[in-house]
Amino acid sequence: MNSFKEKFKIAKILASLFTHSSTPEEEKMYKEWIEGHPENSELGTRILNQENYERNNRLLQQFPPHNAWKRIKPLLDNRQIKIRPTWARASKYAAVILFILLPTFLLIHKVTEKSISEIAPGVHDGEVTLSNGNTFKLSDHSLPEGAVKVFTIDTEGINYQTPSNKPQVKEMRNTLRTLHGMECHITLSDGTNVHLNAQTRLTYPICFSGKERIVEVEGEAYFNVATDKEHPFIIQTPHNMVKVTGTSFNIRAYDDEPEESVTLVNGSVTINHEGEEYPLAPCQHFVYDKNSSQTSIRNVNTELYTSWESGAFFFINKPLEEVFAYLSKWYGFRYSFRDEAAGKVKIGAYLNRYKNMNPIIDMIEDLNLVRISQKDDTLYITTK
Repeated sequence: MNSFKEKFKIAKILASLFTHSSTPEEEKMYKEWIEGHPENSELGTRILNQENYERNNRLLQQFPPHNAWKRIKPLLDNRQIKIRPTWARASKYAAVILFILLPTFLLIHKVTEKSISEIAPGVHDGEVTLSNGNTFKLSDHSLPEGAVKVFTIDTEGINYQTPSNKPQVKEMRNTLRTLHGMECHITLSDGTNVHLNAQTRLTYPICFSGKERIVEVEGEAYFNVATDKEHPFIIQTPHNMVKVTGTSFNIRAYDDEPEESVTLVNGSVTINHEGEEYPLAPCQHFVYDKNSSQTSIRNVNTELYTSWESGAFFFINKPLEEVFAYLSKWYGFRYSFRDEAAGKVKIGAYLNRYKNMNPIIDMIEDLNLVRISQKDDTLYITTK
């Protein structure tokens, strides 16, 4: 098969044989082809194998078929090879053709594929919604009308403890929210420090009063709770309640993830789930599985769950589907796995959270297990 047209011709014959739609003439041509060279017989046997076909069909998904076809078609002499347009687009033939024409498809893919644009890390910012419904971004450095000045704003976040003349206002609750690609720090009126990861919402009183200090969180946040044994600190998540007096821990409770977890670094906490209490000791990790409604506690390396708070990503044997779900919130990109196997590929890495994501992509591709491409603002991940 010295020319592209010859390769395409035999690919079409093999496709017809595979789909049991071959003509006597095509069967005769196939017999002459396999008898022409021992390698042809071996190639034909491999292509007509059902398992190979399925694998090739998955491989085909990483190529933009319409663009590829536009480039292949001019290489064909239509006087010698007649092709029906509907056949050219028929998915049931595509993998058979790809098996023989793979070098050409790879070349076309390389020519048409755009390099992945720079994916910058997130920023320090947040959006505050006041109790009266007015909203402002911390980066605007200006307050909406009606805002009660009980806080200060700096480069990292918002502080409710600093003003010495803050009024003791009861029942007024604000909400701090981080969007895609944002993180923010907040110091509550009691001195508790909270670091919000991307896509997180924290609802809190502007001044704690009463016997309990109660806040609500959805997303991921790292807490350093100010010690006050007389006034327990209560955190309500969509599925659990966490009670502490003074301690450091991480909560991850995203609505779009199958698990809700609490990781205790030091101190002690008690999780209340549906009336059952689960006390945690340092270096323990509590998980509530939303799909099975099961809970579990195990000893862990807390850095695996809290490294983001100190500026790093730490993954050990994590599937890419979990890694990309995690990274996308911080880097603010969209992604899609073209096949299920790509999402199951596992990696390990320790990465700088404040660097561009492109070195992470290069590292993943260097494993030579998946291919990552970009179209518009979406990353597509496919097994090699």
